[in-house]
Amino acid sequence: MNRTRRLALLCLGAPLLLQACASVAPSRGFDAGESSASRQYTGRFSANYQRYGRDEGVTGSFRWEEQGRNVRLDLVSPLGQTLAVVTATPSGATLDLPNQPPRNAPEVDTLMEEALGFALPVAGMRDWLHGRAAQGSPARTTRDDQGRLSTLAQNGWTVRYVAWQDTQAATAAAAQPRRIDLARDSGGNPLSVRLVIDTETP
Repeated sequence: MNRTRRLALLCLGAPLLLQACASVAPSRGFDAGESSASRQYTGRFSANYQRYGRDEGVTGSFRWEEQGRNVRLDLVSPLGQTLAVVTATPSGATLDLPNQPPRNAPEVDTLMEEALGFALPVAGMRDWLHGRAAQGSPARTTRDDQGRLSTLAQNGWTVRYVAWQDTQAATAAAAQPRRIDLARDSGGNPLSVRLVIDTETP
């Protein structure tokens, strides 16, 4: 079965979609006292990973909302059903899945991988979506001839900035990514994620 056909039949094989029969409401709210400035991104994602020794893949759309250090990430299936809601705040993180109690942890990446088979690096994405390295940990970077990030290696992830928004940004720091490819190979379990950002709302 070719890859396109396999992705089209995810509802038969991906546990993520098998559970997506009900709407998902976030059980954690944003922490008060954070910056009132907010930013939202919407786009599409695809993930390829190994689960129980088998190659798996899933596609869908995402909505990312940030307010200061508060973040909410919604993952939606190609059929328009909410698959998972991630809420990360300075006081903790919560993963909400259909028909399951909320899962809480200091950080949510491990929870996502245990439940879904793949994870998005929520903490790093706070900065990577802005086209910059996250503060507080070492990073190796390369830049293109316009000064924008080309590749970034940080926290076990390799991030490639494949395309940028068609904007007239005055500086490289003001430019916004259009497509980001993320890859991680931890303990022989490779994971790759592609993000395509369709809209950004400051």
